[in-house]
Amino acid sequence: MIAEALHWALTPAPAWARRAGYLTELIAIQAQYGRWRRQWAPHLQESKDAIRAAMARCATRRHAMVYGSGPLLDIQLAELAANFEKVTLVDVAHLWPARLAARRFSNVRLVARDISGVAQGLLEGAAQGADGPPRPQPNLPQDHASVDFLVSANVLSQLAVTPLRFLSRHIVLSRDEALRFAADVARAHLAHLRQFDAVCCLITDTRRDFLSRDGAVHKTEEQLPGIVLPAHDRSWDWEIAPPGEISPEYSVRARMLCATILPGNDGQGRQNGAAGRLDTVWRQA
Repeated sequence: MIAEALHWALTPAPAWARRAGYLTELIAIQAQYGRWRRQWAPHLQESKDAIRAAMARCATRRHAMVYGSGPLLDIQLAELAANFEKVTLVDVAHLWPARLAARRFSNVRLVARDISGVAQGLLEGAAQGADGPPRPQPNLPQDHASVDFLVSANVLSQLAVTPLRFLSRHIVLSRDEALRFAADVARAHLAHLRQFDAVCCLITDTRRDFLSRDGAVHKTEEQLPGIVLPAHDRSWDWEIAPPGEISPEYSVRARMLCATILPGNDGQGRQNGAAGRLDTVWRQA
């Protein structure tokens, strides 16, 4: 807990990421990896292999962008930096291990951005006494036209988790309202990905199984109910929470998939993403 508190105090992060709880969640993920790195290793390798396979389908390699770069556990940064003229790592904040890793490459930059498009609405709504969740409004980055490869790394089902936790401290949402908000956030993210004229590698969990110690499935939770996903290229299981992480009696296994979305296959136009964007850029020397 002391280490996590120091991370929170010493990590450069936008004020909105601190106030809405995003930085706390990011630090918790890194701490969880520290406890379960052996159990997470197969999933992290599957993610890297999926990204590598999608990258191979890029005919042009000007700019790679990663949404949900996090602690870079599932991102092969050296390969991206070697294969693209520019690499942009996007998350709510960047912890020091990721910042130090990025400094090794002159063509890598770090961007702190609210990719869900709800952070500003959360904070404004809480300040003004709103009685409902904000509408997700993800904005395209100004340099989106140069992006040839886009990765959405294990964020789709998680984009609404921190906002819902924040909302629970300010308003009362019914289960249906919470599910509707989570679905709106996920659909907005999928629509946002399709606005890029780029090869897109989407990695996400779709369900979580709660297993007793004898391996029997005690309960299953769908992570993206009602969401239509693109056809996937590969799938695998991730032992995300071994016994002792959440409960001594059961573990949690996530069902993962990767879908490669090719450019120009949906006919959707682009939108101007310059206005109202919450982001901060750190350029590497």
